[in-house]
Amino acid sequence: MQTEKWKKIKELLAEVLPLGASERRNFLDKSGVNGEIRVEVESLLAFEEESEDLMKLSAVEFSKDFFDTEEAAENVLIGQKFGVYKIVGELGYGGMGAVYLAERADGKFEQKVAVKMLKREFNIERIRRTFRREKEILAALSHPNIAHLLDAGKTDDNIPFLVMEYVEGVPVDEFCLENSLDTNARLKLFNKICDAVAFAHRNLIVHRDLKPSNILITKNGEPKLLDFGISKLLDDTDETSKNTTLLGAITPRYASPEQLRGEIVSTATDIYSLGVVLAELVQSPKSKVQSPKSEIKIQNVKSTTGNDGKDKLWTLDFGLWTGSDLQAILQTAMREEVPLRYKSVEHFSDDLWRLIDGLPVAARPAAFGYRANKFFKRNKFFVIAGVLIFLSLITGIAAALWQADAARKQAVIASEAQQKAEQSAELANAEKEKAEKISGFMAEIISYANPAWYAEGGKFGGDAKMIDVLDDLSDKIDIKFADQPDVQAELHHKFTEVYNAVKMQEANPIRAEKFFEKQKFHARRALESRKEFYGEKHELVAKDLYYFGVAMSGDDPHTAEMFAEAIKMMRETNPKNLNLPYMLNDYAVHLMFPETKDWHEQYLKAAMQSADQNKYQLAESYLREALPLFRQHYKDDNVAILQNECNLAYSLALQNKMTEFERQYAVCSPLLDKFETGENYLKLIEDALKEKSSKFQVSSSK
Repeated sequence: MQTEKWKKIKELLAEVLPLGASERRNFLDKSGVNGEIRVEVESLLAFEEESEDLMKLSAVEFSKDFFDTEEAAENVLIGQKFGVYKIVGELGYGGMGAVYLAERADGKFEQKVAVKMLKREFNIERIRRTFRREKEILAALSHPNIAHLLDAGKTDDNIPFLVMEYVEGVPVDEFCLENSLDTNARLKLFNKICDAVAFAHRNLIVHRDLKPSNILITKNGEPKLLDFGISKLLDDTDETSKNTTLLGAITPRYASPEQLRGEIVSTATDIYSLGVVLAELVQSPKSKVQSPKSEIKIQNVKSTTGNDGKDKLWTLDFGLWTGSDLQAILQTAMREEVPLRYKSVEHFSDDLWRLIDGLPVAARPAAFGYRANKFFKRNKFFVIAGVLIFLSLITGIAAALWQADAARKQAVIASEAQQKAEQSAELANAEKEKAEKISGFMAEIISYANPAWYAEGGKFGGDAKMIDVLDDLSDKIDIKFADQPDVQAELHHKFTEVYNAVKMQEANPIRAEKFFEKQKFHARRALESRKEFYGEKHELVAKDLYYFGVAMSGDDPHTAEMFAEAIKMMRETNPKNLNLPYMLNDYAVHLMFPETKDWHEQYLKAAMQSADQNKYQLAESYLREALPLFRQHYKDDNVAILQNECNLAYSLALQNKMTEFERQYAVCSPLLDKFETGENYLKLIEDALKEKSSKFQVSSSK
């Protein structure tokens, strides 16, 4: 303790000791002294009733073992044995006791432990009760993130001690700095701490002194909660355990307002302290806070008095973080009014996970705009996919409406074609109605961000992910457009594309399989609806036959026949359709790539080409057919063209057409850097050349 603080405490003690018990509180109230100094004075006074002999000591003598930071007489314990443990060093000490490093000395196995014991001058019944309470508390706590009790006993001169798990680690704030953890990593680490505190609370234990130095992080990155010495059992009937711990054992910076005022504590006390710890962690240097509004200033325990005469024990200044989710979470955890804090540590932790996952946090009002913004941020890919579906449909419908409008105008001009005009007008009205229904259908995406009971998002609490939205909407397509197979087909086709993309990006095999099943369902329904509306032969039927083949690849032995039929139909119905070169390129891949080796002969047979044409020759012909078709739609730097060029080079290498290969490779090689699979092509070509015993050396600018 600082000299000036102790001087003030000594002066107050000299004035208050002669007073009766009932007069002391009034005196302290009128003195204007608050915060840490008052806690210390009241704590020291509490022992005067318990031990008259103890209070006969001078204030300086009384306090020297509490606050002196130099090596104390307890060092004489080093080398002594307590049970099977031998003291080898001192780890730390405070007001009532000290903690020593000890080693197992019975030779059975090696083990380091921490031994905690009372100082001799505090070996009185009241403090022994506190020590016994700590032993009971620790015995009830078996959690991987809480340092556990190993043993307990008494020395030969009746001084109690506890044998604890020895934790080799650093305080959580130092660990975050040393490892330059970003904000999300700090939040995840902090949530492990919350789990440990929540476990203690479920066992009816409040820690009451949560701070970085009591939260060590091991070399494995696991937190360990320490020092339950001033913890409180929630069902404890001991009146002294209900208030702030004696001897100023709390740390004012992390103490809750009710602790500083000497009021009854609860689990909310720990929630407040956790809030202070978290605020320090996320505002410390090198935290790499993701938001540019990242400054939090905490000025805690300000012992001032406001105009209303009430104590202002703490203030919060969140600086530039105004309006952020993290600010709202910290403010909720650190509210002065206990009922306004989080109801439990679990609620606090849940809100942090929601912050990490990009979900709306409970600490902020559930405004529609806020939830919609969070919905978009965590589902950018799916929102964009939904918008693309919407735009592609609207584009198609707009064209239909334009045609219908033109038909209506023709009907007005050509009175002799009245019947035709009426049919055209009827078609226009139908198309208009169709466009309105599609617009309404796609507009439902936004309503999933609304948590109100009447909105689509009600059943998700406004927290639906876009994939949930797509799942929900996909089940409604056939119901909402039951009499419009053309619209059904287009929607099912777009959902096929989305689920295929999602499946490819999903790392979880169970979820990927779910998306794969969705892809197959929509591909089948798209093909069925196309045929229902357009008949058996149409360019859109060819497109969806190809997509259905992609979806069923590996599940249906007739996939090759589907691809071959789709190519044949597309050539006949619209050879300029952009899907045709993709079909040709994909078919060539199935004819020659190592990954599709089991399919090579089936694809060769399904193509119904010349009997003397081998699979590599067929692949080459398809690739040469696809290349000019791609160039009709794309610029030369498009990835589809780049892949086609290199696929062609690979087909030539497989045929050992070295002169043609060298010319084609000169085109392909500079392109390898421009798309992600460039290295794969390089390896494929190298392997093909080795197989043909070619001396040609491939190279890339990669």
